[in-house]
Amino acid sequence: MIGQQQPDRSELQMLYQVTVSDLAYFKTQQWAVTYYSLLVDAALVGVAQLLRPELGSIERLVLSGLALFAALAAVIVLSRLEKSISVRRSRLDAVRSELGNVFQRAWAAEHKGEEYIHAIYILYGGVVITGLLTMWLIVCRM
Repeated sequence: MIGQQQPDRSELQMLYQVTVSDLAYFKTQQWAVTYYSLLVDAALVGVAQLLRPELGSIERLVLSGLALFAALAAVIVLSRLEKSISVRRSRLDAVRSELGNVFQRAWAAEHKGEEYIHAIYILYGGVVITGLLTMWLIVCRM
């Protein structure tokens, strides 16, 4: 950091701020995708309930296929968002290593602890489990 020019420092600060903002956005998008996936599952179960007296094999197959498609689409979007988050985290690590001693001390003030279950696995699990449950309800219980 010694001898670092002022324009470099301001560029690093700007990159840091933009990257932190990107991370917040991508995490929010992950939760939104999960919520919408669960909403689609609930809607499919609701449609199956409404059609219950006339719900034939073809209708069950179509509704189950839609539930499978919704779950797969959500998992793919969640994966892409997680990749974007990983890239931004690497970028933040690189920027942090270039910042000064005061920043380094403040950053290291307290360790956040180990994450034993990452949030993305909870989101994947929620999407997959509710998708399977939706298909089961449509095929076996209606």
